[in-house]
Amino acid sequence: MSVFLQTQHLFLRDPRGGVEDVAAMAAAGFGAIFCNVGDHDPSEWQTIRGRAGAAGVICGPWLRTATSDNRFDYDRFHTLLEVADQWASPLIVNSESELNGTGSEITTYIDAQLGPRDAAISMETIPFANVEWWPLAERPVLPQLFLANVDADEPSVRELWQAYGVSCVVMTYGSYGGSVPGDYSGGAPFGVYTADDCGGDYQAWRARGTCSPCVQTPTPPDGGDVMEAIGSQDGINAFMDWLRAQPDVKPRGPGYKESDISTWPMSDKIERTLRILVANNDEQAAKT
Repeated sequence: MSVFLQTQHLFLRDPRGGVEDVAAMAAAGFGAIFCNVGDHDPSEWQTIRGRAGAAGVICGPWLRTATSDNRFDYDRFHTLLEVADQWASPLIVNSESELNGTGSEITTYIDAQLGPRDAAISMETIPFANVEWWPLAERPVLPQLFLANVDADEPSVRELWQAYGVSCVVMTYGSYGGSVPGDYSGGAPFGVYTADDCGGDYQAWRARGTCSPCVQTPTPPDGGDVMEAIGSQDGINAFMDWLRAQPDVKPRGPGYKESDISTWPMSDKIERTLRILVANNDEQAAKT
């Protein structure tokens, strides 16, 4: 299971931003921290990483993937992957408006390059309608629920992302711009952006409950079968009659043998497959 679903996490913006007390973060329930390697060389985080190790806190990198003209920066993205591999850690890909209008091109690329790494996607609160999000369906998405920028409630944001095909949605709470912990539900798991803006008071941001970040398999309200039987109204006979009447569908030939499937025409093989599928489905439905 992804670390983003197991514990709370903090974004760290500046290695000299008053974020040195990793033990205090751990004591407040933050089991993972992520360091900004886009604006600071990875070597600048050495002290923080050492303290994270001593406190039993996972420490990984994050960065924004935009170029100066707000296009997806492939080089920065691969720098992030390299740092994560060097640190042997999870990572956060912070991709926002640089994805706008890219369809499935960038999201497909991101997912393919991430491979088996434990990675989450930090994005704006609302998904862009002109981006295909399904390639990232199995990656935790971290919508930026920053009340300094947007007024949106957590359940509706989570439902919207899941409607776009994302399985697990973990909120990121903004700690800047006058935002306080009471502005949010505090249901674990969640992230906070940033530790730098918490004033060292991480206890104030500790979890106040739990939430269900991932799509749940629905249970029928009447306690009925989850798997529905197909029964005799399977439509196979009508479909096969139509198929066999098509001019390019070959009938049984002179070498046909009922005991040898390899001699069957394509239509007979399709009918066999369909009837097996129906029979197996109904057998399982009878057991549930």
